[in-house]
Amino acid sequence: MRLLALAAICCLTVGSAHAQGELLQPCESLDGVSLGMGNNYDESKLFLSHAAEHVTEGVAAIGAVTRSAEDAKGNVYLSINLPIEPTDFTGRALAFDVASSTPERSQAFYVRAYDEFGSMVMSWQSWSGELTAEAQQFVLTPGTDAHGLAWEPNRVQTDDLSAVTRLEFITGTGEKGVYFNVTVDNVRAVPAP
Repeated sequence: MRLLALAAICCLTVGSAHAQGELLQPCESLDGVSLGMGNNYDESKLFLSHAAEHVTEGVAAIGAVTRSAEDAKGNVYLSINLPIEPTDFTGRALAFDVASSTPERSQAFYVRAYDEFGSMVMSWQSWSGELTAEAQQFVLTPGTDAHGLAWEPNRVQTDDLSAVTRLEFITGTGEKGVYFNVTVDNVRAVPAP
């Protein structure tokens, strides 16, 4: 009976570790992280969030915040460029936890991935307000829609998934003169569903 219980515990532990996947970016530091879209706005900045509703692994999540201009023409976007070690996403999915403390304003959410040459290899998008105040897990498989995000085949520049080196998490708003943000944590590669 003890052997059976021990075997069950081992299986649960291995299954949990397998579900967690390979940690690509723990989001505990801003080293190497940069602003992408919105880097030219006066009030744009990166930050580490220690808020319980943003942190799902470790002690921090990486965030970006800005204020849209009162006279902005069209939508305003803000993005976090997150470097990762070269990662092969063949047969794998991108998993991460994401939130916004301004979900009512952060209506857009895009996720993009690039290779070492800057070519886009994965891209998803939504303008349906998918971000919530509490961090939620997204699992995105190349070539498929998920979590309200549509796969963007017309944005992808190469289908070589063998060496992704940078991820970009983008939010956007159509409102003028408002603060909006996004936070991301626990970025990993998992087996494709």
